[in-house]
Amino acid sequence: MDRRDLDLLAGLARVNTDIGKVTLDLLTLQPSDEHYAAGLRKLGRDLVKIGAALAHRANELDGEEPPSKPLGLGASPAPPT
Repeated sequence: MDRRDLDLLAGLARVNTDIGKVTLDLLTLQPSDEHYAAGLRKLGRDLVKIGAALAHRANELDGEEPPSKPLGLGASPAPPT
């Protein structure tokens, strides 16, 4: 495991923590549709980014050429910060 893998897994841990926080917020504090949409958007973007980064790294380890747009969504292979 190299530094990139450690950073990737740290990004996954951050997303995991954020999922719980944002989900609880969405379940309890829905003050407006705008706030609710922003929470859903944050969850979706973070999940797509970390998923793309994980798939990209797995492709590297397998020696495969990654697709130009991971998961077909145009997501960056960098983990969320």
